Amino acid sequence: MNRRRFLQSLGLTGAGIGVGAGLGALASAAEGEAPKRLLIISHCHGWPYDYWKMRPNGVDENTPWELDLASMSREEFSPVLAPLFDIRRRMINIDGLSLATAELDSDGNRHDTGWVHAWTGDNANFSGTTTGSSGQSLDQMVADSVSRSDRLPSLELSINGNNEPGRPIAYSGNGVQLPVLDTAELAWSRLFGPSSGDATLAARQRDVLSFADAEYRAARSSLGQLAKRRLDAHFELLVGLGDRIEGMAALQCEAPQTPSNLANYDDTFDAYSDLIAAAFGCDITRVVSLSLGEMPTSDFGADDITDDVHKGLAHEIYNDPAKYLAMADYLTHHASQVARLVALLEATPDIDGRSVMDNTLIVWGSELGNGWHGYQTYCPTIIGGDWHFRTGRYLHLPHETPIEMMVPEEIASGGYSEFSGRPHQHLLVSTAQAMGLPVDHVGIDLAMGQRGDHVDCSGPLEELT
Repeated sequence: MNRRRFLQSLGLTGAGIGVGAGLGALASAAEGEAPKRLLIISHCHGWPYDYWKMRPNGVDENTPWELDLASMSREEFSPVLAPLFDIRRRMINIDGLSLATAELDSDGNRHDTGWVHAWTGDNANFSGTTTGSSGQSLDQMVADSVSRSDRLPSLELSINGNNEPGRPIAYSGNGVQLPVLDTAELAWSRLFGPSSGDATLAARQRDVLSFADAEYRAARSSLGQLAKRRLDAHFELLVGLGDRIEGMAALQCEAPQTPSNLANYDDTFDAYSDLIAAAFGCDITRVVSLSLGEMPTSDFGADDITDDVHKGLAHEIYNDPAKYLAMADYLTHHASQVARLVALLEATPDIDGRSVMDNTLIVWGSELGNGWHGYQTYCPTIIGGDWHFRTGRYLHLPHETPIEMMVPEEIASGGYSEFSGRPHQHLLVSTAQAMGLPVDHVGIDLAMGQRGDHVDCSGPLEELT
């Protein structure tokens, strides 16, 4: 049953719960115009800052500056960023943000607090059995605006590593963790199962919805106005499900092979990359979040040190130079994986004659500033989105925000820095605006530092455009 026909039968089209104000309101595109897409990538344990940052001779740590990545040689790139050299014109490396509000949110585990703040911009909620959020995550905000009603609003993926799974980074509007698909086989089934399976299943599902429609109509006439509104809202969700069942079953797009025999982390990452490229190219979804769990230490050459990334390496970066270097190798390996993903998106044709990558914005971040549990140096990378951002740059922004950040004693006496980088919420706002959302804040819009200073977290990061 079609949602619009259902709403018209109730006289609700264009008002109340009508399609004009709900899911997919911004989803339509002119014929031949490719949709804009968002891919969130999040890895564990932050950045090994000394191996990530780029510092040409003569730059001043206390002033803002930028580098033109297109004019640099591969040798001038930092070790961690070097694998991204071939896509340098597409990216912006941001050096000067902090998870400042996570530092102020003192309740709970710093990993959990960090991953909530990183992608919702809001405080964590530790009152339930799982870590919740006080607000919706960025990916879900965008999905609510750009998704098609007959396809998947978003896709939540996780690569579960050797010791720790990918972090839960997607949160619904009421702050509940969304379930994730943690194998490539499950992701393939979610994307291509409805159009590849038995057609009778979709028919039976539609029969169930038709039965529910009859029951709904029989019950509605006897209800009061409040109960009718509640029932209408509930039933619209069922109608939306019907739209997706029909849309996904009727999908005509070449599916990649079902993933099998994935022997290691790299194989799994590449299988997910194939699925993301297909999902975007077939317009099955326009929003994907990919959470990267821990890689085995053998994948990046640290198995002679330990088999535990978290406590064996990440916690010890300021105590052992060899372990700091190992975490640099860890992130360098992730950078190589991301470069492969971008190359695949570049090779995937889009409906406008360009590539899928040309119409995709990737935001790559983490739940911490570093493996020591610090929030001070938050160093995300933007890839794509040149319809909104001025790409091909490395941005350095001095730390001048009056929020104290926990750091090792070797960095600041007393264990806290006097200032932080800019609140990362500005990046979230910039991303939302690049995807067409008319918002001026994501999550917390005004924070108070430990010394009583008011810190504005609203508005975009102006330097990006």
